[in-house]
Amino acid sequence: MIPTISRRAALVAAALLPLAASAQGTDPATAPFPTHAVRLVVPFPPGGATDALARQIAEKLTLLWKQPVLVDNRPGGNTMIGTEAVARAPADGHTLGIVTGSHVINPLLTAKMPYDTLRDLTGVMLLTGFQMALYAHPSFPANNPAELIALAKKEPGRVAYGSATTQSYLGMERLNAMAGTKMQYVPYKGSAQALTDVLGGHTQLMIDPVLQSTVDHAKNGKLKVIAVLGSQPSPLTPGVPLMSTAVPGYDYSGAFGLVARAGTPPALIRRIRDDFAAVLRQPEVAARVREIGQETIASTPEEYNAYILAEMKKWEPIIKATGARLD
Repeated sequence: MIPTISRRAALVAAALLPLAASAQGTDPATAPFPTHAVRLVVPFPPGGATDALARQIAEKLTLLWKQPVLVDNRPGGNTMIGTEAVARAPADGHTLGIVTGSHVINPLLTAKMPYDTLRDLTGVMLLTGFQMALYAHPSFPANNPAELIALAKKEPGRVAYGSATTQSYLGMERLNAMAGTKMQYVPYKGSAQALTDVLGGHTQLMIDPVLQSTVDHAKNGKLKVIAVLGSQPSPLTPGVPLMSTAVPGYDYSGAFGLVARAGTPPALIRRIRDDFAAVLRQPEVAARVREIGQETIASTPEEYNAYILAEMKKWEPIIKATGARLD
């Protein structure tokens, strides 16, 4: 039998609810936010595409929120060190994290994660999308997708590539599987370190976003862009062929997302999302996003959380087929 209460008791309880909510300050839709400095955690060292985007946004949010928005670089652990800081923070919106595709890939690649991606974190929004590319030192013998695949097939295990994210590693493992090659993975904590080693000729290849600063090195003859990996050419790399010209059907691109601690009130999540979206729409920021080779998405929280689940479902069979692991 369902328990019942008297009509008088029900009326008293209903009358007291608004007073209780007001006294506890529990309405996140109207409560002041932020009340102190906000940390925007970036799981990479300074200097890469993620850091560039974070600093542009943080500067504008500081003006909008009238509170400091501090970029907190926490590299390492295939982005898990930085994301764990968000998963362990209070669920009050004052600690947020920018994530890459590794956010959905890590739980599929290892059982040793320090947090649960779906239980401990919630998606706020997809921020931007971007193309990926393969860069090489000018001395590298291959100049285009066909030559790279031919070289990798001729010398199995000799061609090595640097990567700062697990999703890029998996994207390259998918390329190995589709092309019948065996290129070797060299992990880096951040894109800046990988770029330094490729510029110095210490690492042969690097997979990284199509970023204006990196493309500038190619224009100056310090690098060469072997291929764009997505389904469409990038406006920053005119004339560079798609990897799919040598490996039909291959397509790999990336996206940056924003996450918060699970349990953060949905109304507050929505407020944060809307403020980030407003910053991304500012002409100066929008122009900067385009300059660094990205495209603004600014999804809703619901769309981003659905995207996370869909990406996990998409990559799981690829991981099983390739046997890729981080353990």
